[in-house]
Amino acid sequence: MSDFEGSRILITGAGSGIGALLAKELARQGAEVIVTARRKTPANEVTNEIVAQGHKAHAMVLDVNKTGTLEKFKAAVHEQLGPIDMLINNAGIVVGGNFDEVSLKDHLDIMKTNTLAPIAMTHTFMDDLMASPNGHIVNVVSASAFLGLPWGSTYSASKWALLGLGESLRQEFHERGFHNLTVTSVCPSYIDTGMFDGVKNPLLTPMLSPEKVVASMVKGIKDKKALVIEPPIARSVGLLRNALPIPIWDRIAKLSGVSQSMRHWQGKK
Repeated sequence: MSDFEGSRILITGAGSGIGALLAKELARQGAEVIVTARRKTPANEVTNEIVAQGHKAHAMVLDVNKTGTLEKFKAAVHEQLGPIDMLINNAGIVVGGNFDEVSLKDHLDIMKTNTLAPIAMTHTFMDDLMASPNGHIVNVVSASAFLGLPWGSTYSASKWALLGLGESLRQEFHERGFHNLTVTSVCPSYIDTGMFDGVKNPLLTPMLSPEKVVASMVKGIKDKKALVIEPPIARSVGLLRNALPIPIWDRIAKLSGVSQSMRHWQGKK
């Protein structure tokens, strides 16, 4: 029996990229997946592909930024399918550029999508997750949650906050005795999905394939890991930043390309 057999999993931003691949893989391993996207067509396309392969999937339209609609959305999920066992907060956006030249709207939209929406989604479905014998929250974060990201400052800030949310909830659940609840924070470096076109990868940090990231995510979810970091060297980068004096770290970050990586970003939001 698969680890995901009988689990109902809701994935945000699953109409393309990592979310779509994750939906397909989890369905292949026995999960009943709820594929959500802002537009109906991408959600339907992913769902139809999964169903055609004999697996369980449902397409639902969801704009995570419209937090006022989440209770109504949850009611629809319950009416059509029932409560969920796992929530994967995958939807996210990125904008790069000089801080003062990026519009304030873009800065705030990043925080809204990458941080506030996961908080709202988690809060909305909390009773489902608490009632499930295997409740699981998965937040797709970023390796930039461990260090500053020039030319991507608000993106980095949004991911620092999301990592803090996951870690805080994980410890809170443990302290409150909710041993049926697991929180996994996924922290990948740059992924080749088009979102990060134009970036220059830091030394020893290759552009990750979506398939590799999804494989690591699925394994980490199965193993109920608190952190999934890709590539593994990204963990060392965070440790170095915290251990070294700031002037020395700044020098290393520049020489390794860490602090220059987003300078020529031209990807899609």
